[in-house]
Amino acid sequence: MQCLTRSNSSSGEGEEHKHCTDMKGQRLQRLLPKDFNAALLEKLTREGRVYVDYPRVINKDAYKREVQDYVRAIDKYATDSWRENIEDLWRSIVEAPCFEPCLAMKKGLQAGHLNRYTVTNLVCWLQNLGVYRRDVPMLSLHLALEQTGKRNKYYSSCGNYCLTKEARELLRQLLRKV
Repeated sequence: MQCLTRSNSSSGEGEEHKHCTDMKGQRLQRLLPKDFNAALLEKLTREGRVYVDYPRVINKDAYKREVQDYVRAIDKYATDSWRENIEDLWRSIVEAPCFEPCLAMKKGLQAGHLNRYTVTNLVCWLQNLGVYRRDVPMLSLHLALEQTGKRNKYYSSCGNYCLTKEARELLRQLLRKV
């Protein structure tokens, strides 16, 4: 399925409509609850031109658990002074409001699941701040996180997911507090 979005007016302002086509190139029509028309639905269904577009609801508790489970694989790489408190630190991170928008994926099939790019970037930050051992290469930490034998897109692109100034400051505060 291929989707295009275009504006309703020539000036580019106003309501936007999403037009999708199926594998054969037939145009699909989006049906919103406010526009429900039983006759139209029946007609489009007979023609095979109906698709369901629904918003994904992000379960905050689920992705927070997912983040904590994901980083548990590298607990053994925490420095001696952080080994006892590493779970508390990650719990504080996932509970912090400034990290909420960046710790979960927002689009696509992964919406609502942990954002591995951001978590990898956070691990890099924490390593630079002395939470994880500096003698262990970041690539080794990444391989332990992913539990694979090679680096992947999460490692290669984690630099594109930079932390906000507020998030960096909160990290520093958490490191002083925990």
